[in-house]
Amino acid sequence: MPTFESFDGTTLAYEDDDGSDSSGDGTVVVLLHGFAADTNVNFVRSGVFDLLLDAGYRVVALDARGHGLSEKPHDAAAYADDAMRRDVQSLLDHLDLEHCLVVGYSMGAATALRLAMTDARPIAVALLGAGVSMADADGGSERRRGMLDAFRSSEADVDALPPRVRAFREMADAIRADREALTALLGAQWPDTATGLQDVKVPVIVITGVDDTEVGSPDVLAAQFTTAEVVRVPGDHFTANARPELHAALVDFLARAGK
Repeated sequence: MPTFESFDGTTLAYEDDDGSDSSGDGTVVVLLHGFAADTNVNFVRSGVFDLLLDAGYRVVALDARGHGLSEKPHDAAAYADDAMRRDVQSLLDHLDLEHCLVVGYSMGAATALRLAMTDARPIAVALLGAGVSMADADGGSERRRGMLDAFRSSEADVDALPPRVRAFREMADAIRADREALTALLGAQWPDTATGLQDVKVPVIVITGVDDTEVGSPDVLAAQFTTAEVVRVPGDHFTANARPELHAALVDFLARAGK
């Protein structure tokens, strides 16, 4: 993966692939993954990355700071002041992109929303694995405290963790994620995604698994926007991304929103 220096000098890794389909019009789709995962886990393994290439898009995917092949600061201050949203803006600057479609999964969905609130370049936003809980005014501090305990737990104590946080910890351990970096992120002051949702004027879709108990109601989240739709697909927070129903809904939305 190529790299670039973000706004504060942090080195971040990204993919930039326009595929081999000459029928594409060059429209860029930016992919933003979820917490403890990376581009490979959320978008390559699930088939979303190749799906979009096959549909003729130029696909740009960022490994967030603290994740994947990007630099992994162990200081909570490195994740403050909405650093992840600013990282995406730095990537758009680096690639000299004037507009793009943005697809975010879970944590990446919240980042996508804050980008759309503050930057004119997103022309549509697809929120995967998203619901009203990701738009807490306090940045989801209560949920993060449980996650923080999970990532601080010893390996011997993982089995005793509550199922909803154990799943994140087990995924992180399976891909050998940097738990110290993720702990620093969880301990940072997360930005407020709730205030300003009314400022998102571009088309929005919320696609969530019917068994996703992690994120709350997608309908309540979608109701915050001027133009939004909701699609429920089979699966939970960790499996819906790979479902053909999600793939079909995503490609249909991007085709309509990108015109």
